[in-house]
Amino acid sequence: MSKIGVSYTEIDGVNIPNIQISNNSEDDRPLGKYGRMAMEYLKEQNPQRYMILKMDGTLMATMHRVQEEAVEKIEYITQQMLKSDPMPNTEDIMEKTRHMYSLRSAAEEIVLNELIYKVR
Repeated sequence: MSKIGVSYTEIDGVNIPNIQISNNSEDDRPLGKYGRMAMEYLKEQNPQRYMILKMDGTLMATMHRVQEEAVEKIEYITQQMLKSDPMPNTEDIMEKTRHMYSLRSAAEEIVLNELIYKVR
């Protein structure tokens, strides 16, 4: 332990600081697509808020929460859209795929505007 409270691990004669990017090691797992998009948007549009979240160790937890909310909301909206615009009654797999892709893209656009491109 050093004077400033950082512990080190020696690897091949070099002291490496034991640091993590969040207060909870669980939050150090990789971010998904929407979490990365939200973090990039926050970094560009509100760098002060980005730095505050980063310095207090809650940036990754916040971005993981955004990721989870985005995935859940896209799935929910897609299911709601399927109720009003059901899958075509055909054997053509490509037509069914296009239909689902169209619904998912519309749901993703809604989530991007409501959840991702929003200052936290």
